[in-house]
Amino acid sequence: MMAHPFQHCSACGSSGLIARGVREFVCPACDFQHFITPIPAACALILDAGGRLLVTRRAREPGLGKLGLPGGVVEGGETGEEAAARETLEEVGLDITASSFRYLVSLPNRYLFQGFVWPTIDLFYMAQIASFDAVQPQASEVSEWFALPLEEVPLDDFAFASNAAAVRALREARL
Repeated sequence: MMAHPFQHCSACGSSGLIARGVREFVCPACDFQHFITPIPAACALILDAGGRLLVTRRAREPGLGKLGLPGGVVEGGETGEEAAARETLEEVGLDITASSFRYLVSLPNRYLFQGFVWPTIDLFYMAQIASFDAVQPQASEVSEWFALPLEEVPLDDFAFASNAAAVRALREARL
């Protein structure tokens, strides 16, 4: 695992960046500052008319084989709701409009990518649809999917603690 992701200065190309804390690294040649800041990600909590939650099994690392929720990095120019809708379509084939998603909670997370554990801020949005009949999982992302009663979702089986905490928050919001 890398201590930090900055091997070379992105301004001048020099190596040997100097740590000024856990999130700031400075180039010794040109003083350009590099920061490790949380990356925004959007995640979808989708319920059907029966109150069951769509849960996936991850088909890739990190968390291969563990449970997850549709989601991923927010792209430039997207709102969190738009990212939740896009990721839902890409991962499970459900075409849900961005305006159908409602914000629930934001939670910190850590995500291993290319040898570095990046901090993320996971934005959780919920939507309700009539049924999961149209689910078509993307095999590169999802190995299988489940429609589970909210109270029966196994929180200890999630790849990311933020996903389990979001399901907990949804349970509490629905009481």
